[in-house]
Amino acid sequence: MIDTFSILTLLGVTIVVGYIGSLIFYKTKIPDVIWLLLFGLIVGPLFGLVETSMYVTISSFLAAAAILLILFDAGLNMDFYQTVKNFSRSMLFSVLGLAFSMISIGIFSWAFFGLDILTGLFIGAVLGGTSLPIVDAIVKSVKVKESVRSLLDIESIITDPMVIVIAIALLGLIIPTAGNQISAIQSILGAFSIGAVVGLSVGIVWLYMLRILRGKPFDYMLTLGVLLIIYVFVEANGGSGAIASLVFGLVLGNAETFTSIFKIRKKLELDEKMRGFQSEITFFMKAFFFVLLGLISVINVQYIVYGLVTAAILILLRFAVVYIGTRNMKLERLDRNIMRITVPRGLAAAVLAQYPMTYGIPGAEMISSIVFVVILATVVYSTVAVKVVSIMESKRPGVKQSSGKNKEEGEVVSFVKIKK
Repeated sequence: MIDTFSILTLLGVTIVVGYIGSLIFYKTKIPDVIWLLLFGLIVGPLFGLVETSMYVTISSFLAAAAILLILFDAGLNMDFYQTVKNFSRSMLFSVLGLAFSMISIGIFSWAFFGLDILTGLFIGAVLGGTSLPIVDAIVKSVKVKESVRSLLDIESIITDPMVIVIAIALLGLIIPTAGNQISAIQSILGAFSIGAVVGLSVGIVWLYMLRILRGKPFDYMLTLGVLLIIYVFVEANGGSGAIASLVFGLVLGNAETFTSIFKIRKKLELDEKMRGFQSEITFFMKAFFFVLLGLISVINVQYIVYGLVTAAILILLRFAVVYIGTRNMKLERLDRNIMRITVPRGLAAAVLAQYPMTYGIPGAEMISSIVFVVILATVVYSTVAVKVVSIMESKRPGVKQSSGKNKEEGEVVSFVKIKK
């Protein structure tokens, strides 16, 4: 039987821990993800203070909500023109990272975990993208060029929809009832066609509505309701609600740009208060799913070893991605090294790790435990490695660190409008 008061208590404490973690981050630059994961681990597997089933009961609903909110938030914070301008370089990084992750981890999971190849590819897809908030927080702690920070930021933004769409498509192949019961190729094509068209169309219409509703209360909640309806409609018609959410957010976040593109006479713009509300909702989702991942993880030496080896594979693959992705770019030593060691996994991986348990996929317990270890290991590694590299670089004789203001040939101009 589910204890309602226990769930409310746990949710309340989760929010408090997340808030305290954010305060610690501002003081120490240690990502709050670490504290949330450890909190879940402590109250769950270590001391058994919370029944895991209580959290899992509501996680299936919140997982879908988290997916669309992650992508909606990403869309709100992307600059359309700069995204198009720098699409090729950032897309190269994203595709290489995801492809290498799927192939390497897929084969490794099949050979050593005893999982089937599709499940292995699913794990590789789940862990195929970096986390924007963590990447941006870590990189801001050192003096790298703005171009490098921007490239790392947009890589994280682009990989979120790619990871989510491909992982869910693979899930549909593993468990047909989990997806749209269509092939992976059809699912991906539907994501970038039906989802994009619906997200764009509704986004333009909704800009008009927001102009009419300006000054009225609860316009953000109404927008959130429309977002949920879009997601369900697109999913029900063979498309991807994830891409629809991303494009819907992109349109709202770039209201003036789309007003110009479609030659709309009336000035359409987004109320900045909406970004603030969105960040609050995203904060709750982040806290919930990182704590949940810690709760459902299993303390098992074998799983810990598997997770650490998987994290090591991702760390090594990053060197190959940066080597290929930065060819013909003139980068200073510090900038290149920072790009090589910034590999934190985050919210998208934490959310997707819940799906195997929800749909009863064999090895679900192992998958969530491995993802837990990988997120924790890559965040700790990236945080420590960036600080160590920065210190070592500053001690090199005759080295002057980049101020982040100078431009070089081949650099990428900043375009991610991250709202704090």
